[in-house]
Amino acid sequence: MLCRNYAKQQVGLFARIISKISALTILQYINFINNKPIGQIKHALF
Repeated sequence: MLCRNYAKQQVGLFARIISKISALTILQYINFINNKPIGQIKHALF
């Protein structure tokens, strides 16, 4: 979904990309800690 980012400036685009990447990384880390498959990030918080 990086095509639809609605950023008006380049700094906003970079901020949105970094926030999406860091959110995915945190969910993968939660799965790693709980010994679950890393790729299933939709179920990381349950």
